Amino acid sequence: MKRGIKLSISFIVCILLGCSLGYVLFKYQHDLKQWSLFSSILYQTSDIQLIEQYESQDPVRLQWSQLLPFDEKSILQKYQQKQASTATEFADNILLSIQASTDKAYSDAMISTNAVESFDEQAVSIAGFIVPIDYYEAQNVQSMFLVPYFGACLHFPPPPPNQIIFAQLEQGFDELDITKAYLLKGVLRRGLFEDPLGTSAYMLDVISIEAYYEDPDDFRQH
Repeated sequence: MKRGIKLSISFIVCILLGCSLGYVLFKYQHDLKQWSLFSSILYQTSDIQLIEQYESQDPVRLQWSQLLPFDEKSILQKYQQKQASTATEFADNILLSIQASTDKAYSDAMISTNAVESFDEQAVSIAGFIVPIDYYEAQNVQSMFLVPYFGACLHFPPPPPNQIIFAQLEQGFDELDITKAYLLKGVLRRGLFEDPLGTSAYMLDVISIEAYYEDPDDFRQH
């Protein structure tokens, strides 16, 4: 009898706690959402005008392949190498590299600074790896390239300029791990920036930087 009463009381308490938790979540869902959003942000601009420009648009979630003009995307896809696991596949990749080296259209695409006009002054979010260029005195990142894959411009030759985005961070970024991907939000525009590490055909006025846990490159195989 006592056991039954205890079980009934426990059941009622669980229901009351569940209802209370549901009420709290419902009442404060906006605040909780905002807290969750900002807790994942590693960098946030203080430029109110830039934030207003970003929020006045419907931001586009960009993939790297979208930054390539159509003709150049086609020629680069033609010489995409697959991950090789057999002698035949390795031989195919070598042959593909030889063919690419003699194709002027491919060589031109690899150094092209042509940018997609429709993304000029567009609010976007795009994921990639950060390559630091300059630092502030406090050793936080002042300017950087965003690239589609790890090692670009550092351990490997740079991708085409229209696959590199330059950004300058007014407040500096001190959370950088070059082995990790990040999601950047901001206003994209066309514009050349040249550095010994590479040349970019796009610039991004950065609103925020967040951690990113997937492969950001939708175009190349790694």
